[in-house]
Amino acid sequence: MRRAARLGAGAGLLLACALAAAQQAAAPAAPEVKVPFEDEAQSAPKAAAETKPAAETKPAVAPKPAATAKAPADARPPAGKPPADPKASSPAEPAALEVEAGTHRLVREALGIDRVAVGNPAVANVDVINRRELLITGKQAGLTSLLLWSGAATKQYRLRVVPIRDPQVAARRAADPDLKQAVIEPGRLDGRLPSLPAHQRALQEARAGSDKPVADTSRVQLESQVMTDIRIAEISRRTIQQYGLNVLRSSGNTTAGLAPPGSINSLQATDVPWAPYGSASGLLPIQNAFNLVVGDPGRGLLGILSLLEGKGLARTLAEPSLVAMSGQTASFLAGGEFPVPVSQGQNGITIQYKEFGVRLTLTPTILAADRIALKVAPEVSDLNFSAAVSIGGVAVPSLAVRRTDTTVELGDGESFVISGLVSNNLLTNVDKVPWLADLPVLGAFFKSAQTSREEKELIMVVTPHLVRPLAARARLPELPGAEYDRYRPTTAQVIFGETGDFRTPPTGFSR
Repeated sequence: MRRAARLGAGAGLLLACALAAAQQAAAPAAPEVKVPFEDEAQSAPKAAAETKPAAETKPAVAPKPAATAKAPADARPPAGKPPADPKASSPAEPAALEVEAGTHRLVREALGIDRVAVGNPAVANVDVINRRELLITGKQAGLTSLLLWSGAATKQYRLRVVPIRDPQVAARRAADPDLKQAVIEPGRLDGRLPSLPAHQRALQEARAGSDKPVADTSRVQLESQVMTDIRIAEISRRTIQQYGLNVLRSSGNTTAGLAPPGSINSLQATDVPWAPYGSASGLLPIQNAFNLVVGDPGRGLLGILSLLEGKGLARTLAEPSLVAMSGQTASFLAGGEFPVPVSQGQNGITIQYKEFGVRLTLTPTILAADRIALKVAPEVSDLNFSAAVSIGGVAVPSLAVRRTDTTVELGDGESFVISGLVSNNLLTNVDKVPWLADLPVLGAFFKSAQTSREEKELIMVVTPHLVRPLAARARLPELPGAEYDRYRPTTAQVIFGETGDFRTPPTGFSR
């Protein structure tokens, strides 16, 4: 019996080896199976015979090389695939609940509720109505968590308490198209706004429901550069008419004369004809006038008739331009400074300088894409030597100033007449001899008359533009007078070819 058992075990071993060889030939990538030595083969059937009969031994008990093969210790997963972590798990996102502060919200659950818990009771309060209903009360704005237990199952909520919303305010915001892209909450303002007035309205609504300062992270999408053109035009017309007559008689025993006031300032005795009359104006009725002199030296007669009619026209035009950022102040001065002596008492005289010319100061504020608020102060001043004063023996001129300071609101490219002046001055003066000047025809020889009329018109126009800088490496227009940079005339050209025509064509920088 024992020998028969050994023969049966040997036959099973041979069959198992044959099956293993066939599997190895079918799968070349499978690891090589190690065949046991003879003593190992003899001991293996003995152990099998003692446990089970030979008839129950099956070839399937032989280990499969593919099943028993182990991966090397330094084996790595394929590229692009992270190693599997059996402990890693992605918990489900908690459901979101939103409650307004000071209001209630009823929550119904499908399963029975055994227990509830709130992360921050200062934010919200939860009351259990029954096994399936909860009443949530918002206390203050904030974020917390809510846990529900139903038997062995749990459910989590992310509870957000927001400031209470006024339905009327919401309706007003919906009616305002400028606030559609803004996020307005009590104490918080975010989003995009198209203009500064819309930003102010949104800021007022954000302040309405909160006592704390508003956290303003909103953005107003506007341009930032403004170029302002100022035109200052002044025209002055003056008309003057003057008439005067001097009649003098001087002989050996007779001296007589008729002159307008101020034409004779002294009398003296002399034997030289006409010398007895001293005058700063040379005995002229009107010094700066056309004078008709008629005389007879033999008879000692002299007549001087002064006639003057003058007309004058003056025009001043200044067009300064200035670029500034929105909300910033910019200034411009084209002119000069003149010295003014200032007395220092016993220490002598010091010199101070006063500016004159064309001055411009402005502060633009861009309200919207098509609205600009502009605070502008243009000024034009000239030296006036006719009203000069003398300080320490030095004649100091005064200033003729035209100045405006105002704030206007207008669109891009629009023009506004910010100031204007129409002045009309009339001066009439008649100097005459009483009674005699009232005689018909002959009365003209006993009087002098002067009429002066001055008309002045002043206007200031402002035009703002929203501008952007030129692109990098862009070609600039030619500067005024650039054609004379290469002007090098020869001596012959200056003498024979120069005509004095120095007019320059308009460029992109001038009008």
